[in-house]
Amino acid sequence: MPRRITAEDVEALALGGAILGGGGGGSPEGGRRKGLLALEIGDIWLYQPDELPEDTIVATIVALGAPTQRSRMKPSGFIRAAQLLWESGIEFEGVIAAENGGYNSFGGWLPAAALELPVVDAPCDGRAHPTAVMGSMGLHRLEDYRSVKAIVAEGVEVVAWGSVEATSRVARLVASERGMVAMARDPVALSYAVEHGAPGAVSKALELGHHVLKALREGAERAVRAAMEYLGGSILCRGRVRRKRLETRGGFDVGLLEVEAEGEKYELTFLNEYMTLERGGRRLATFPDLISTFDDEGRPITSAAVEEGDEVYVTIVPRERIPIGDGLRYSDVYRPVEEALGKAMIKHLKGFLIE
Repeated sequence: MPRRITAEDVEALALGGAILGGGGGGSPEGGRRKGLLALEIGDIWLYQPDELPEDTIVATIVALGAPTQRSRMKPSGFIRAAQLLWESGIEFEGVIAAENGGYNSFGGWLPAAALELPVVDAPCDGRAHPTAVMGSMGLHRLEDYRSVKAIVAEGVEVVAWGSVEATSRVARLVASERGMVAMARDPVALSYAVEHGAPGAVSKALELGHHVLKALREGAERAVRAAMEYLGGSILCRGRVRRKRLETRGGFDVGLLEVEAEGEKYELTFLNEYMTLERGGRRLATFPDLISTFDDEGRPITSAAVEEGDEVYVTIVPRERIPIGDGLRYSDVYRPVEEALGKAMIKHLKGFLIE
């Protein structure tokens, strides 16, 4: 039986999704509001993939943009994006999230509530990622594949056809000019999402969130430890943010955090999500390893929200411990990130990449 989502589940998913966001994936406060709004509109049922026919066509619903950039996009934009796909002759019968994140774990909830569609627990990725190509489940590798993206922002509606890369550039251009955008994209058969995505990842975020909500009653450190125990990760340090460098460029938040703890200095780079973590020039973790920060209350905090002077926990979960979609397993998706950050990534991912 599908799971009927409750208000308590919304709280848990905002929390668990934010942890699996790894610094990105949108704010948990925004996700909480979005989830509760969806429940006001209608019932939300979370289906496991085996509860629907494998040929069910599902569309990905996601927010895209730099979290620190102002946006006037209304929640109805997600409903409109789904409708735009239908109006363009693209049929689908269910919706999936692109990724986990404090906001994007709720991908598809508003169209699902308004248009009476099932939310299917087969997201493109089990953690947040910075580019649409990374969330494509490897569609960009299919010869002659024609991508479609319906993009909605304040005063703008665009339907883009072409390669995954080309349509992703169109979406990022709109986001860079208008702030956060709503997008419905690339319907696929559910069987494809199961094989190439991260089935069950939303339920994992939900259960993680429920664990941490209980642990928060015992204090900040207990909550962070509960998250790491559930995910199979570790707390690297608890320290103070001594420096933050941030630039919004091309629809991304690009920057660096320096955290000092017990005389050690840690450097975290981010492209919305945390991409690399180093201590004394030695690489400790590389995306898609899950690098997360928690505030002094034990709640996950995004790269956009962290400020100089904040006291934070820094945690690492090895990539083998989290569900990851095939979109992250190709070296070509990392080259733009390497260029943006000036940091090597591909050479640190040997044995993980398909190529």
